[in-house]
This record gives sequence, structure tokens and C-alpha cells, in this order.
Amino acid sequence: MAINPLVTVLMTVYNGGEYLKTSVRSILNQTFKDFEFLIVNDFSTDDSVDIIKLFNDGRIVIYNNEKNIGQTKSLNVGLNLAKGKYVARMDADDMAFPLWLDKSLDYIRKHPEYAAVGSAAIVMNESGRMKKALKTPTNFAEVIFHIFFGNAINHVGALFNKEIILKNGGYNEEFKIAQDYELWSSLIRDAQRFINIPDVLVAVRVHESSLGYMEEKKKGLAEVAETIYRNITALTNLKISYEDAVKLRMFYRFPEQLSLEEFNYAHRLYEEIFYNLKDEFKINKNLLRRKLKRQMLIPYCKRAISEAEKNMLRSVRHTTSDYLGSHGFHPVPVLIFLMSFFGMSIIKRLTYIYTKWQEKAMRVIMSRS
Repeated sequence: MAINPLVTVLMTVYNGGEYLKTSVRSILNQTFKDFEFLIVNDFSTDDSVDIIKLFNDGRIVIYNNEKNIGQTKSLNVGLNLAKGKYVARMDADDMAFPLWLDKSLDYIRKHPEYAAVGSAAIVMNESGRMKKALKTPTNFAEVIFHIFFGNAINHVGALFNKEIILKNGGYNEEFKIAQDYELWSSLIRDAQRFINIPDVLVAVRVHESSLGYMEEKKKGLAEVAETIYRNITALTNLKISYEDAVKLRMFYRFPEQLSLEEFNYAHRLYEEIFYNLKDEFKINKNLLRRKLKRQMLIPYCKRAISEAEKNMLRSVRHTTSDYLGSHGFHPVPVLIFLMSFFGMSIIKRLTYIYTKWQEKAMRVIMSRS
């Protein structure tokens, strides 16, 4: 490893032995070689450190926390220890494809106006089976649109300018679960920019034991709602309450848990957000219309499927009709509406076909990357 490497790959690990070997190997196999691989061990009690030491690679630097302090604080420890001008993020249960650093670094060096660059990703399950492609916005107007829903850049695989991130305060340690969403949002609120390249460069493992999955309905929900509230307050002329921000997060993530009145209110509120953007964040009306049509499809279909599972078939028709009335034709809600006349088994079949279609589309994307 060079004395002053251009890039520091930053990983935190806490009892990550199950997937750690695969993740570390994917970093060491990068086509770009001039990097420091800084791993902050957050007081693991399993064999994580032993696994890391097996690689015997001079680029690996292990920093051991004296006690368990959590991921957010561990990330800040790593940021302050990192020697690279750029920091690239990877988690202990995820993996990077060989061109990850090469392509990300090439882009950010050619476009220094961006504080960070991310990429598209593949979602895989516990066993490593790749399930679907996770696309990200590739122009700044789309970044602004997505910042009100959640992450507009994947934390895993992001490469960013360390100096800018540190000047912005690093990771906000009030956020234990959604620290990445708050980080990216704070950059936008501080007049910084980030972007994604369309290449699929990383694979993200999603499983029921993951931190985000277990905490989503508890601490994570509150943190995401807080960031949504901050984004609306800073980037729009709209005045909302924190409780409104909670409804917005529930609308997109858990729409079936809202009453019909709350669901409709959150939908109207989202439209008001985009028509009240401050001048410097305005989005072209045609783009906004297309993005809203696609984004609103998710909560409406989630709610309709949940209603179908409860055999509330009239409600299914009402929900899908509302979407079509607000956003125009789309084949998925039309199919759900029509199939509601034939019962739940047909709707389940539709969702199965859609899942398989996603997997096929993922394989096509991978073949082109």
C-alpha cells in the first residue's frame, strides 16, 4: 500500500464472520489497486478479526474499538483515520464487483463538482442469490426528487470526497440506523451535490437479521421521518409537522398501516412538496409527472395487495382506481383491479410473475455491466 493512498475503503464490522470472507475478498480483487482497506472492528466477539487476518494483505488496516460503540460512531472513527483523499464504503455482508473502484474513481475525478458518486446495485438474499436490480437516479433533478422518499444513493458502494464530508460534520451520531440517509440529505441541504453512475458495481445483502430490517419499524422509522422533515423544511416553502413526516414515511414504506384518510392525506402532501420546491430545486413538470406516476405506484400497489390478502376486494378496486384517476394508466394496477374479481389466488399469481420478471430483468442488467 502506498504511504498516501488515493482511496480508503472503509468497512465497519461487528460479529460479521458469516459473510466477511466473501466481502473482504471482493475488495482485494478490485482492478484498481492503490487503496487502503480500513476495517473498524466494533468490539466483535466472534471470529471476525481472525478471518480478516487470514488474508495477510498489506493494504488491510484493522482498528479495534475498545468497546462496542455502534456503526455510526465507528464510521466517524474510520473517517478520521482514513488516509485516502476519497473514501469508499462497503459493509461486511455485502460485496463489490471488480470494477467498482476503477469506475467510481474515474467518474468523480472527471466531475469534481460532486461530493459523492454511487452506482446501481444488485439485491441478494442471505444465501447470495441475486434477486433484483436496485437502480439509482443518474441526474441531479432525480436525486432531488428521491431525497424526499429515502436514499437517493446507495451507502454501500458510495465513493466520496473525505474533506467535504468531514467539513459537513461527518455522520450525525444522533442517527443510529439511517445515518446514511441523513448524511446524503445534509449534503443537499448544504448546497453540495452527489450523483450515481448507471453501472451495477456492488451487491447488497438483505436479510431478516440485518440492522436496518429489524429496526425499521422502531428507531429507523423515526430517524427517516426526521430526515424527511428536515429536507422539506430546508428545500421547500412548505410548512409541515414532524407527525406529517411520519405519515409520509409510513405512506411509502408501510401504506397498509395507514387509515384511508391518512393515506390520501399523505398522497396529497407529497404532491404539495414538489410543487413548493424552492427555485434552485425546481423539477421540470414533465419529469415530475413521470416520476410521481412511477413512485406512487409502490404505495398504491402495496396497499392494494394488503387489502387483497384480507379479502377486502372492494377496497382493492377503490385503491387501484384512485391511482389510475390520479396518475393515469399503468398496467400493474389495472391488472390488480381486474383480478380482484377472481379472488386472491390470481393476485398472488400476478405478484409471483412480477417477482420473476424482476429477477430476469436483473440478469439482463448484469449481462450488460
